[in-house]
Amino acid sequence: MKKFLKSMVGVTLLEIMLVLAIAAMVILMSIRYYQSASNNQKINSALNVITAIVSAGESYLTTAPSGGLSAVANANFAPYLGGTMPTSPWGGPVTVTGATATTYTISMPASTAAGVCTQMSALLAQNNKFTDVNCANGTLSLIVNE
Repeated sequence: MKKFLKSMVGVTLLEIMLVLAIAAMVILMSIRYYQSASNNQKINSALNVITAIVSAGESYLTTAPSGGLSAVANANFAPYLGGTMPTSPWGGPVTVTGATATTYTISMPASTAAGVCTQMSALLAQNNKFTDVNCANGTLSLIVNE
């Protein structure tokens, strides 16, 4: 009887490998979830920045000179945004440039991660206020119609 109990003590190599494989899968899924959540948070933050700039544009337009938005720049919107232009969630400045009397362009550095820029483009394209939403070379640019 003693010999039988001694052979049952401990774990086999197969059991250890199985536990390590399960632990590796859990860690891999956790990392992917964190990256996804981090990207979604940055996308939401970028959308908030764009919304703030659009609100500043509407406020600026009420006091704009006769040329409207054609000569608008960051300096024109900064007073409506707390004195400074916001930065992109991925780092880098957000720029506003006038296009016509009723449109202007917002450009911001965006993530080069696959799908992030296209996800932002799809979200912005749902709003008919934004036209020509474009992701190129890690920069998101869109034209705002006022």
